[in-house]
Amino acid sequence: MKNFWIRLFLRFFSQKNRSGPPRRILVVATTALGDTLWATPALASLRQSFPEAYIAVVTSGVGMELLKHNPNVDRLYEWKNLWRLYKQWKGKAFDTALIFHASQRLPLPLCVAAGIGQIVGTAGLNKGLDDLLTLPLPNIRQHEIERRLAMVKAIGGKVHNHRLSLFLTKEEKRNVKPLYIADRWVAIHPGSKDVFKRWPLSSFAEVGNRLQKEYECQILITGTQEERDLMAQLAAKIPGSRILEQGLSLRQFAAVLEKMALLISNDTGPVHVALALERPVIAIYASTDPELCGPYQVQRAEVVARRATCMPCLKRKCQVPFCLMQIGPEEVIAKAAPYLVI
Repeated sequence: MKNFWIRLFLRFFSQKNRSGPPRRILVVATTALGDTLWATPALASLRQSFPEAYIAVVTSGVGMELLKHNPNVDRLYEWKNLWRLYKQWKGKAFDTALIFHASQRLPLPLCVAAGIGQIVGTAGLNKGLDDLLTLPLPNIRQHEIERRLAMVKAIGGKVHNHRLSLFLTKEEKRNVKPLYIADRWVAIHPGSKDVFKRWPLSSFAEVGNRLQKEYECQILITGTQEERDLMAQLAAKIPGSRILEQGLSLRQFAAVLEKMALLISNDTGPVHVALALERPVIAIYASTDPELCGPYQVQRAEVVARRATCMPCLKRKCQVPFCLMQIGPEEVIAKAAPYLVI
């Protein structure tokens, strides 16, 4: 029913025909941390392919932080206040929109209402509104980075790299506490918004204790404000470890992460932040497929994975992640060793 009213409403708007190479490009990437960073190789390829084009991105509040200071982006729009966005987009006269990823229903219709003549996206991922795409691409099995790059190629661009990027300023790097620079630190991120993606705390604890003892490194436990109890529980199991101070912005957290010798984490956002900063990562996967959303074409990234035990996977209904319980600490320690041997 929602889509019926959307289509009815859009009858009052018209789209401009586009010819020639794109000159004013709007990228839609309004979802989570990892989804936003997966857009950065495509943004770099857009800039290289169309150096004279005006490139804007509409994104989430998190995305505003991640894409700040990105030289491949001319303008960032935060996904809120739709009427203001409509007027801004209409005034910018965008000729091309690339729907990289949107959890919301309305970004695609808003592109139509703004008169954007060419709208490219992946078929089947638009909440029943594929017909609003002027160039729907097939939804084939491929990494999320490749799915976004396919849209660049669809409008005549070329792929220049697959590397995630996050641009920190010199000042942001200087403001990191000297504590994290003087010693060799391993960051452990035990949390995840999705509980079914969390490796057991006891396993993280064994890894942390062994790494401290065998490689003389310091352990930094990271997490969000909502995960502070989880972080405290793990810290109690790893004597001598330190909990990352709360209240840091996403970019401040990234600056700390850049100083780490290694990140060991569940399948969650910090994995992609570390990859974008070219830091070594060990990522633990089970219910999600790392071939689709894990580290991609990068060095110094290790994946420890198990197939989902339950078929079909219960995902958010899962209370006991048996698949993750099959991954032992020894396997993770073995992956970590090459990055910590002096």
